[in-house]
Amino acid sequence: TASYRYVDWLLTVPLLLVEVIAVLALAKEVSRSLIMRLVPASAAMIALGYPGEVSNDQNTQVLYGVLSTIPFLYILYVLFVELGKSLDRQPEGVAATVGRLRLLLIATWGVYPMVIACF
Repeated sequence: TASYRYVDWLLTVPLLLVEVIAVLALAKEVSRSLIMRLVPASAAMIALGYPGEVSNDQNTQVLYGVLSTIPFLYILYVLFVELGKSLDRQPEGVAATVGRLRLLLIATWGVYPMVIACF
């Protein structure tokens, strides 16, 4: 059911973001800053999506869909803009890995809201 899926996401998505930052081997201060912003944003994204998922009211679904998109856009901002600032000081391989990560994130997380909106 939706409840189990959202509880799973509430645990796994923040952990996934922590793992992503950890494997990049960024400076300790940069990693900490990114994690302290990404984890709460991912939890907010999921928590705000749940009321829309379980509601039968279309207005509620749209409202919480929009509200959950705000933290999602913030996550993209942090991963594209803020993380991008620290890539100048990283080896070239890290920048390439982050580029692939960004594309994968948009391709997977970005498609989900569109699929949900169609059904």
